[in-house]
Amino acid sequence: MPVIGASDKTHLTNFSGDQHSWPLYLTIGNIRKDIRRTPKKPAWILVELIPCPPKGAKNTDDAGHSAFGTVLTPLRNLDITGPGLKWNCADGFQRRCYPLLAAWVGDYPEQVMIAQVSYGSCPMCEIPKGAPMGHSTCRTLDNPRDQHVYSELLDKIDIDVLHTLHVHPIRNQFWQFPLCNVYRLWQLDELHQLLLGLVKDLLHWLLKYLKARNVKDQFDNRFTSVPRYPGLQRFSKPFDSMKSSSWQRKEIQGMIRTLSVNCAPIVDCSKDDGKTVVETASDEMVMGAVRALCEFSLLVSQQNHSDLSLTALDDALKRFYKMEGAFRDQKMSKSAKAKVDEQLAIESHQL
Repeated sequence: MPVIGASDKTHLTNFSGDQHSWPLYLTIGNIRKDIRRTPKKPAWILVELIPCPPKGAKNTDDAGHSAFGTVLTPLRNLDITGPGLKWNCADGFQRRCYPLLAAWVGDYPEQVMIAQVSYGSCPMCEIPKGAPMGHSTCRTLDNPRDQHVYSELLDKIDIDVLHTLHVHPIRNQFWQFPLCNVYRLWQLDELHQLLLGLVKDLLHWLLKYLKARNVKDQFDNRFTSVPRYPGLQRFSKPFDSMKSSSWQRKEIQGMIRTLSVNCAPIVDCSKDDGKTVVETASDEMVMGAVRALCEFSLLVSQQNHSDLSLTALDDALKRFYKMEGAFRDQKMSKSAKAKVDEQLAIESHQL
């Protein structure tokens, strides 16, 4: 019986010392996802509401990690070679079940806390911090994290190697769960990783690119002039003039449906409009990245997938990582861009 856990550090109030809490939810994996995600269906059970340490306390993530491990002790102590547990099923029969922790739903801070790795590192593989990521065809695959290797390093007290791999030098409680790999608990999170992550970042990069080309006003006019039509969401203000908190799943999905249409007439202009060859090639890459990510986002939201849709998803992701290099200048931070400009100035002076 696959057990799915979920957690998210929640802000409670500003009037009692900025208090937070950690709710821990559990559900089982044989419930249909359309029922599980319906608020009116109590498919998720609140197991524990864990208080957070006060502001300024040290090792808050370690405390939360320890609390989760304590609450889930019955799952950790399950004997998979024994008779299991007798559970009453919905059809009235009683069956022997073996509840095993199979997945965990949470944003990136929750993943880091459960996996006990350094913030900024990958909770699934050993890719170095700051290394370029992308599709598997665009870079060499990194070593997946292995809890057995880390356990042996702890036994040998080889702390320096663990720090190099960005793993906390403590024994992760989730290593003791039967048939559970804590570094494989994470499932794809459409909301945080895609919509509020990559898609939102893409729009920020796109706006910076259009501003550098002096066509951002045209895009804003088209963005706020979408005609009324069933299934299309209209926006009364440009993207960058709206509060960041107002952009959630519904707004991002509505924006995706019209982003390519709003952007194409501005970026995909004819080559006879005075653009240089470099600008034309850059515009083609930008438009290719926008189309690819919009296709990927719309395909992901489907209820069911086939071999055809999975192939289309893989193709769209490949095209995006092939084209997203056009936003190199827009993705760079101010400090990194200043360093690059300084280095170019030194090289040109030497010439």
